Amino acid sequence: MDKLFYKLFLVILLSLGSLYYAFPWSAYNIDVPFSGKDYRLGLDLQWWVELDYKVDLAQVSQEDWYTVSRENSILEWLKSIIDKRVEALNINDSVITTANYGWEKHIIVQIPLKGTNKAENDLNIKRAKEAIGRVMKIEFKEARGEVTSADLEERENLATQFLQEVKESTYDFSVTQLKYKDTYENVKAWSLSGTLDQISKYFTLEKENISTGVYNQILTGTGIEGYTFLNGEVKQTSDNGFWIIDINSFSWDTLDFDYTFVSSQPSEWKPAQDSKGRVLNDKYFVNSSVQYSQAFQPMVELTFNTEWAEIFGELTTRLKGQPIAIFVGWEMLTAPVVNDAILTWKAVITGTYTPKEAAQLSNDINTWVVPAPIYLTSERTIDSKLWANSLVQLIDAGFWGFLLILVFLVAIYRVGGLLSAVALFVYITLVLAIVKMFWIVLTLASIAWLILSVGMAIDANILIFERIKDAIASGQKLDKAIREWFEKSWSAIWDSNLTGIIVALILFVFWVNMIKGFWLMLGIGLVISLFSAMFVSRLFILVVAKKKNLNLNWFLGIK
Repeated sequence: MDKLFYKLFLVILLSLGSLYYAFPWSAYNIDVPFSGKDYRLGLDLQWWVELDYKVDLAQVSQEDWYTVSRENSILEWLKSIIDKRVEALNINDSVITTANYGWEKHIIVQIPLKGTNKAENDLNIKRAKEAIGRVMKIEFKEARGEVTSADLEERENLATQFLQEVKESTYDFSVTQLKYKDTYENVKAWSLSGTLDQISKYFTLEKENISTGVYNQILTGTGIEGYTFLNGEVKQTSDNGFWIIDINSFSWDTLDFDYTFVSSQPSEWKPAQDSKGRVLNDKYFVNSSVQYSQAFQPMVELTFNTEWAEIFGELTTRLKGQPIAIFVGWEMLTAPVVNDAILTWKAVITGTYTPKEAAQLSNDINTWVVPAPIYLTSERTIDSKLWANSLVQLIDAGFWGFLLILVFLVAIYRVGGLLSAVALFVYITLVLAIVKMFWIVLTLASIAWLILSVGMAIDANILIFERIKDAIASGQKLDKAIREWFEKSWSAIWDSNLTGIIVALILFVFWVNMIKGFWLMLGIGLVISLFSAMFVSRLFILVVAKKKNLNLNWFLGIK
């Protein structure tokens, strides 16, 4: 059998395989093997959740180095961190933007949701909120020694500060609650419910002053661990402290409320400060990495800047013979005793870590240490009916556009035009199969380009047909005209497509994330269109051209 027919068989096999793989079986509730994942749809083709985070710049704005340009750098840094956090969750592609509300800076995170599976979507939203809003603090602390009256007064002042801030805030109680829980030690936050008799075991609440909203004074009482007063076991501790509560409902002597509990006692560790009052924390942090000891035990190495080395050297000189603890996210990871002054800008977290655990801790530190904390201020879901209608219109336009191209090709170039239309259909199935296989995000912009490319991909075939007709008109035989003008057309086709591929590559690398999918689809489409025009179309024409006594009018519309 001729080599052409072997190639034709392979092309037909590739085309049928691509069509099988690219077809959206799941949209018709059909389960077929080896059909790959569903298409990955972008934000504009699905309904999505929009999370609004306030950026707390209060602390960093007090630093000497703080400027407007540094502020913009902080916002961009936060956006990149959030992007990495969402990407790690594998919850489709997100859109992350900044917004200004008066003097406040906000970061808006839009995350696509899947279909109508409420349980899966609720889980994805919960995972996203936990990952995005998490703040990882690195602090070096020394033993407190004794609790002074100033320490106790500071705890009460903290509770008073919380009450004042939550009353003045325009946001929900939970926003300020999260801020204090993440920023200060020995601060708890939860939701509880119970009768007044049950609650009175822990603090006194005046019935006549109960109304929904933030209670107008600080309550004192014992700390509580547990989910509710009514369900499950409630554990009481001897830790007295200060309660600030936000009452959600009160009926039939049953109270439901959110609370923040500020313990009256500070922790046994206090921030390690040098003679200038500088604290060893993540302000000086550069990065984290996994290293191995001489015994091949994994450990996490923290690298800081040179100012940190100066502070650390003074502290390790003062604390010689005493422990200095490393806290990451309020958890003490290690508390080694200082033997000698340490003048380096590195610290090591050791323990019984496996390589995977050490790598995870190092990655968490790198992605969760933020230049300024963020707090969720609002959450809303947005429907995509408008965009879904646009998608239907795009598909309809693509279908009718393909039919018009088919009619045009057959009317002008007869059988050759029909073969080009078949090659064009092969082009479409190959592009869709690649998109589905590599889980490339489909957006309205990328689908619009794919439909537009149906018309663009046929220009090479028209160029080839016209050159063949010119060659035959000049007296050449069909087989020689086909081979010669395929070769002569190649330089023009290759030049135009190569230029487009280079432009797509440059814009994909340097353009904004929101429309990177457009340039990626452009590059893929140009590469596949080269294959379609110069191999598939050519193969079809050469196979038909082998027919003896071929009618040129029937084949290419040549009279």
